[in-house]
Amino acid sequence: MKKFQQKKWQQILRKCLCSLVALASLVALLSSPITFKMSDAKDYASSLIDQFASQNDDSAMTIAAKAAVESGLKEDLVDQLPNQVVIKESYLSLYRLVSRYRQDKRLQASDLNLPTKNKVQVFLGDLILYLVNSELKVHEGELQQITQIYQLSLWIICFLYLLGVALLIFDRYLAWLPLLLGAVGAFGFQVFMTHFMSQTVQEELYSKMYFTYSWGSRLGFILALLLAAYMIYGDVGRLRKKRQERLEKKKNA
Repeated sequence: MKKFQQKKWQQILRKCLCSLVALASLVALLSSPITFKMSDAKDYASSLIDQFASQNDDSAMTIAAKAAVESGLKEDLVDQLPNQVVIKESYLSLYRLVSRYRQDKRLQASDLNLPTKNKVQVFLGDLILYLVNSELKVHEGELQQITQIYQLSLWIICFLYLLGVALLIFDRYLAWLPLLLGAVGAFGFQVFMTHFMSQTVQEELYSKMYFTYSWGSRLGFILALLLAAYMIYGDVGRLRKKRQERLEKKKNA
């Protein structure tokens, strides 16, 4: 009886530890940042001003850019920008950004974390934001599909992890499968998105813009792989034990 109780407590402890590892994996995958970096931001801003100043329309951006160039203030404006822009967003915070984009069909200055300490930075931020929204509009149909998949993927990943933990708690076989699928989906989507977005912005906007996923995402994926391997080992062990018990029953029959 005592041995049975001890074994039962060991099983409970094992389930709790596995559930905590699954939770840690999910949190790491969803909360680790996806980083946007732009090097030589001053050069990019300078080329933007020249680009708008060379246009022949009467938009506010064109008028402001021409005024900056003609007054000789362009360099002073550009010098007030940081030379490197870094923005970090997690899977969850990107979900909120994607939701706003799908609703408004455009990004706001706050979405890009552009500096707004003075009127100069506001002006240059508006230039960058205008160009970014113009490019997004060109790819609007494609982006709407991707953002819809992105939103759906978050719910699917959470469901798969919850399903895996539930199967684990109730001692069901293949509990590792939904956990593994959820981890592969979360990490794989981050890899795909960072590669896709980097390629898009480098081709359409500026060659020194890129997106990267973090070590936290790798850690979450590795935790899921290790947990899945441990659970597979447990399933194999239980199947072997049942097979041996059936063989012994046949021998004793």
